[in-house]
Amino acid sequence: MAIHRTSGGSKSGGASNVARGARAKARTKRWLTTLGFQVADMEVVRWVWTPRRRLPVKHDQFASDLLAVNAERVVFVQVKSGASAARGTFPTARRAFATYTFPKTWVELWIVAWPPRARAPRVIIV
Repeated sequence: MAIHRTSGGSKSGGASNVARGARAKARTKRWLTTLGFQVADMEVVRWVWTPRRRLPVKHDQFASDLLAVNAERVVFVQVKSGASAARGTFPTARRAFATYTFPKTWVELWIVAWPPRARAPRVIIV
């Protein structure tokens, strides 16, 4: 009798990290849209050729997963999810934002964190 795994593809039986991150990013995009923002994806996928195959490598532009724009402001958004999203301070994301120069008047930097089973995100303004 063959056993077939039907969940997300990871050996642990749950969704993979990539799938969880994509889900959090999609939730954030929907949430920002309901707040009246127009949202664009800031991740670029580049292909790296190896001797055996090519591999996709994701790279965030301006240390952001999403860019949200409305009539008053521009928001660069880094999306986080998982257990650390409940109370984490995300120093790596803060350092990544600090490597770029942003205007202080109409640009905001947000870390949007989705704790497990949360209906609304935790927003940290950097």
